[in-house]
Amino acid sequence: MNNKIENFKIEPLDEPEYVHPVKIKYTQNGKDKTWEAVKNFDSVAILLYHEEKDSFVLVKQFRPAVYLNDESKKFTYELCAGLVDKDTTLAQIAKEEIDDTHDINIAI
Repeated sequence: MNNKIENFKIEPLDEPEYVHPVKIKYTQNGKDKTWEAVKNFDSVAILLYHEEKDSFVLVKQFRPAVYLNDESKKFTYELCAGLVDKDTTLAQIAKEEIDDTHDINIAI
């Protein structure tokens, strides 16, 4: 796998497709507070277990937001996951995120 990252640029996010930054204002115990957050899509995460190897399977992915904060961190190891961005069941979305050439049993 090629680990070379090139032409990494930061640009303004004019029309976000997947995340929406917001400023939250609220009062807690009589004290006014503010918080920054990001609204995003719902998602599914799948914990994959390999019976023959008696181990869990993780996905290795380049995550630009992680790299932005620490260029020595080019990849993360995480659960297989996907956005809930279509009108179908969570199990179907989970199956589509997993290599469907294998016989997969999904338990929700």
